Amino acid sequence: MNQRYSRALCGLVLCVLAGIGWVAQCQASAVLPETELRALPRFTEEREAAALCFVKKHLPDLVPLLEQLKKNNLKQYEHEVREIFQATEWLADFQEDAKHYELELRIWKAENKAHILAAKLSTSADEERKQLETQLQSLAKELIELDVQVLELKADQLDKELGEVKDELAKARDNPEKQVKERYEQLLQKAKKRGK
Repeated sequence: MNQRYSRALCGLVLCVLAGIGWVAQCQASAVLPETELRALPRFTEEREAAALCFVKKHLPDLVPLLEQLKKNNLKQYEHEVREIFQATEWLADFQEDAKHYELELRIWKAENKAHILAAKLSTSADEERKQLETQLQSLAKELIELDVQVLELKADQLDKELGEVKDELAKARDNPEKQVKERYEQLLQKAKKRGK
């Protein structure tokens, strides 16, 4: 569900932490399908600034990884910035619904924290590994809870829409003769306006 804006960041984290020499291997496993790649906005300085501002505000742990990637692999860095910018645009679509926006933002942050932890697992010592696994399990639990909350929100919205449609249906079925007369008069008025 939320892979739409986090798969490439997983590649970023893995590439930075595992070593830049493995970039091609990381990219192959983490980038979006070709159809989604074409949908990414092009890289611009303005979009870069917006993406970095978003990351600094919501996931500052990612900033050093991006800076390192910019030094070592500019093409991959630009791709990651485009992914982040696309995520900000996608999230902006929810801003009118504050609850949905907050849930999706929390999911974005949790998923990307999880990717950072997962990448650290591959390079950590045994004593640190247990702590990282515990944190990762906690994030997995949080993500499941957030997914459930998003589904509950969507179900509530659909219930509300269904109620509204049923109300409209009841009104349409109520007193059909009156409905026919009103529609007939509307059609006559339109015909008269066209005739003028």
